[in-house]
Amino acid sequence: MLSLAAELGADFVVRYGLGVLFIVFALEGALVGKLIPTRAILIASVLVVGTSLFELLPVATAAILGATAGQLLLFGLVRYAGMAYDSLATTGIKERHLRRAERWFDRWGLPAVAVSNILPVARGSMTIPAAASRQSTVGFSVVSLAGTAVYVGALVAVAEGIAIALPI
Repeated sequence: MLSLAAELGADFVVRYGLGVLFIVFALEGALVGKLIPTRAILIASVLVVGTSLFELLPVATAAILGATAGQLLLFGLVRYAGMAYDSLATTGIKERHLRRAERWFDRWGLPAVAVSNILPVARGSMTIPAAASRQSTVGFSVVSLAGTAVYVGALVAVAEGIAIALPI
């Protein structure tokens, strides 16, 4: 039912702990790990670890904090380390997507960060425009965390639905 990568990811989480989940989501948050199937890994991890609140909370927390830490890393590289837009081309970000994200951020500001973090295909797309703006790091952190919490909560709900529909 789940992909081999998701099964391996869930196995790593069970075997090596929540640190792996944190790192996987940090890579995804920093745009480096967009090839990692984080959604599937989180769902598989929930299914493997269990579905009680006591078991879910650490898994969800590791994913939320990891993704937020990754986005803050990218935010810091762009804002404070002077990472140029040109160097981002090597990460697979197309310039037209970056320009579209800039327009959305210019129009909606920090709420666009939260909304983009809720949408699977747009996750993290507002990090670079936010870093290039005059928005505060704390404000960015709060909306990034909030959007990611909604996203992870939705994935946990999907995993709960799968666990109910297909008792494993």
